[in-house]
Amino acid sequence: MRSIFLDELLEPEIDAVTGYLDHQALPSGLAGLYWLPLARELWNETQIRGQKDESWVEGDGYRLAVEVGPAWVRFELLVRSESLLNIGGGQADERQALFVLRWADEMARKLNLAAASTAV
Repeated sequence: MRSIFLDELLEPEIDAVTGYLDHQALPSGLAGLYWLPLARELWNETQIRGQKDESWVEGDGYRLAVEVGPAWVRFELLVRSESLLNIGGGQADERQALFVLRWADEMARKLNLAAASTAV
């Protein structure tokens, strides 16, 4: 699976990331797993067509997973439906991947994570 991965984080950094995600992302109901909602203007044609499926729930949208581990944070580049397992959004396209990259980078810089100071 394609993802953006920040690793080799220290425990205080992981605590800061968790606190940030508690306020800036949506809880999933599972410890260490959060959702980033994907704004409608970033949906691609496939995702817009999926909205027309008869099982689509009004008000549903798409999201991307953020998983926090003991010394890492992973931003998945797999777009998922908010409530339907059979309507997936597929792999993030270029615009969606850039959204996730910018979101992760902004978080890392705001929290002054060591990963933010490393040249790419």
